[in-house]
Amino acid sequence: MAKAFALFVCATLFAGCRARTGAALDPDRILHMAGEEAGQINAPKERLTRQLNIANRQTENGHAADARKTLAEARSTIEHADKNALTDHERLAGWISLSELARNADDKPFANGALDQALASLDNLTPAQARCEYVLGVEREVKILRGDAPAAKLLVTASEWAMELPQQTMRRSAYVAFANALFHCNDYEAARTVLRHDPDAAWRSDSLTALSDRARRENPAQGSWLSQRVTFYAAGVKSAAAPAEGPPSSLLDAATTSEPSLRESFGKPLDFKSNYYRAR
Repeated sequence: MAKAFALFVCATLFAGCRARTGAALDPDRILHMAGEEAGQINAPKERLTRQLNIANRQTENGHAADARKTLAEARSTIEHADKNALTDHERLAGWISLSELARNADDKPFANGALDQALASLDNLTPAQARCEYVLGVEREVKILRGDAPAAKLLVTASEWAMELPQQTMRRSAYVAFANALFHCNDYEAARTVLRHDPDAAWRSDSLTALSDRARRENPAQGSWLSQRVTFYAAGVKSAAAPAEGPPSSLLDAATTSEPSLRESFGKPLDFKSNYYRAR
């Protein structure tokens, strides 16, 4: 009898294990638990990193409402972090990441609030020229949320900060970067004004020529007859559409000469992916 009872108990336990094994897991509940544990982390940067990534996952998984709650907790992390707990870069990147992720979670008021904090943090940096390397990271979010005019206004103000940069090469890099961004804001005259902070007209002309070449590459529809022919001849292909003798060598040389040096990037990125994102 005892042996039969023992067998019955074992069979019951085995059946229960099989039932539990076959039950569907709730990944969203588990992720929510991860967020709760992240909130217990003492180090603000580590806590913020996890909260931002969890919010990003929640949005990607179709749970924007959960993401908004997590982002509110991430905002609290930044707001209550001691001054020395986050560097200026980490704090700025945190606000910009909050704005970016809130946009993705369809919460523009929250995003604009975070952007206001980013702008305030930028203005608080001293000396003024120290703000320059962060301008483009903030300007990108301003343009997305608020449009070209506010973004252009920030860039023009930033060009005045750049005038205080001690090294000419750095000043010029800032002017070119800000002018390029202003062209993308459709404010051509403001871009010219920024470049005119440098007194060398030859440098300004060369920089605008290089920016024109860059713009042409960004918009292939604006490609020139010569650039099309240069590509054609460089490939060593012939067709009835191309002149038999090829373009004049002087034009070919001019088209393939390197443009004046332009920095491909200026400053430090502040977006979520560059600063806090963790791959799955």
